[in-house]
Amino acid sequence: MNTPIVVLHHALPPGVRDFLITRTDIEAMCPADDAGVAEALAAGGTVLVTHTWRTEFLTPSLRWIAGTGAGFEQYPLDRFDAQGIVLSTAAGVHTNCVTEHAFALLLGLTRRIGEASRNMEHARWQPMVGDELAGRKLLVVGLGRIGDMIAQRALDWGMSVAGIKRDPSTYDGRVEDVRGADQLQALCAWADIVVLASPARPDGRPVIGASELEALADGWIVNIGRGSLIDEPALLAALETGALRGAGLDVTAVEPLPTDSRLWSNPKVIVTAHNAGASPGFGRRWGAIFEKNLAAFTGRGAQWVNRLGHDVSKGPR
Repeated sequence: MNTPIVVLHHALPPGVRDFLITRTDIEAMCPADDAGVAEALAAGGTVLVTHTWRTEFLTPSLRWIAGTGAGFEQYPLDRFDAQGIVLSTAAGVHTNCVTEHAFALLLGLTRRIGEASRNMEHARWQPMVGDELAGRKLLVVGLGRIGDMIAQRALDWGMSVAGIKRDPSTYDGRVEDVRGADQLQALCAWADIVVLASPARPDGRPVIGASELEALADGWIVNIGRGSLIDEPALLAALETGALRGAGLDVTAVEPLPTDSRLWSNPKVIVTAHNAGASPGFGRRWGAIFEKNLAAFTGRGAQWVNRLGHDVSKGPR
């Protein structure tokens, strides 16, 4: 195989670009925008490094998408399979940093750090009483690698933990109460805290709506999954007129979050800019996966890591 032409999306996690541009076994192309990405792929790019997708990226020469995200719901998998395109994900690369970010958001809410930060802007000294996590009941929606790590750390902190998983029979971790999605509302009523760590639904419908928020009542909710998982109008209503005590959001339905969104100004809310997975160690960990997959892609005998879809060595279907 000739030297692969690797097209780098212009928005990549820390360290990924630096890792790739120094390699001598690929030809790295670094367009400045989406139009440039599409042009580079149309000109013969065979590999795309990205976490976002546009229909114009699907070109005849494309053979492998080296994803920098753990999810894959944004990609047209059927079309990839038909064209013989491999998709590899970054599953596992984010586990520690996203888990820590989930707890940062949660502690920011329960210990009222978000409110204290707002007070700092006005040099206002206002002692507040925060809550403790020990003894609280936590529901993790999505017991994949990240969700399970969140659950494990919560158990180590003395919390009671339950989980939602698409197929509870496949779970083999420490959480004893694992149920299917049909039990979500019942577990929201049980929980003090809900953490969303699941991928988006294929149809984009929210997982948490008005009824689930009403069941959660005076609890807290944290979303480090996908913005579409929460019905934002229902969330705002629960925050402004209901009992919900706070929301920590790393993801929102529209990103960037519009400047006129009431989520910005609500004192019960902490917003971060979809950066839970960003870490100085990301490039190194992602790079280890890329190296193994590059060997597989170029036919040097290695096994693919986090691969979805077609075997490129067999050509398009």
